[in-house]
Amino acid sequence: MLEKNRFGVLGINWLPHYDRYLTSDGRVAPSLAETFRSAAAIKGLEGFELVHPFQVRPENVLEIKKMLGDAGLTPISIAASISSKPQYRLGSLTADLPETRRQAIDTVTTAVDCAAELGIDLVTVWMGRDGFDNPFQVDYEQSWGRLFEAFKEICFHRPEMKIGIEYKIKEPRRWLFASTASRILLLAHELQAPNLGALLDIGHALMAYENLGEVVYLLARENRLFNVHLNDNTRIWDDDMPMGSLHLLEHLELLYWLDRVGYDGWLSFDVHAILEDPTRLVEESLHFTRGMIQVMNEIGRPAIEAAIQTRQVSEIMALVGKTIFPKAYK
Repeated sequence: MLEKNRFGVLGINWLPHYDRYLTSDGRVAPSLAETFRSAAAIKGLEGFELVHPFQVRPENVLEIKKMLGDAGLTPISIAASISSKPQYRLGSLTADLPETRRQAIDTVTTAVDCAAELGIDLVTVWMGRDGFDNPFQVDYEQSWGRLFEAFKEICFHRPEMKIGIEYKIKEPRRWLFASTASRILLLAHELQAPNLGALLDIGHALMAYENLGEVVYLLARENRLFNVHLNDNTRIWDDDMPMGSLHLLEHLELLYWLDRVGYDGWLSFDVHAILEDPTRLVEESLHFTRGMIQVMNEIGRPAIEAAIQTRQVSEIMALVGKTIFPKAYK
């Protein structure tokens, strides 16, 4: 199961923690070279996801490529940052000001060009500012029209480059336009762009009360599953907790469906270290994920599929339980 998949990581996992009340935890943000070394030190971790313009830009793309190579890491994707600057406070791709929308589109297409220079085929976009907080606050027809227009330009900038939208139900806006897998499929169908799809962040899907296995099937059915971020949360917030730390059975089903649909892309860890050592947290997330894959392999697809056909959760619980807790079934 999932033998072809490789594991990667996001560099933001090593950034200091801050929140509404603690603006700094005293840690110093490591340099990019230090982050590469930390990631490379984790056995079994092979890939790294970059951010434009904060980490990779046209003027340093060859330097970044060499640094990754020296660290033994493969570039996976570039995330185009269009949510973290003051000018995007009222939206990026849906902003009222044409110059703001133009800057956001140019940021994404520049990331696309950098990705081409790195020799990778994926750019991801998270639109955390494109949404609303209250009724009657935005014109939905106008906003969605701007999204259609923006992604039409982005997708046809380099049609060979995949554009993966990292959808999320909320935060920082209380409602986001690109909020669920079905909305990404709607956007892709509207534009008839084969290179437009989804970055499935497991925590974001949980927040949206989506079923992980079902979402994998629906996105893969349309060839729109471009990347996967592994983590967990309480379903009410984007906690970025270690993979499988809360929703074990749902994560096992996720892994089963990733295998069943033939997903052969990267699996990247997006976990946030609040109190933990970041490197250790990523490392143990990798071990735990491999352990879950091993459990599913030991059970085997025929037994899993037979349990599904019974429609009895007790059947799959018995299969998993006997594998993880064998002494409890003696």
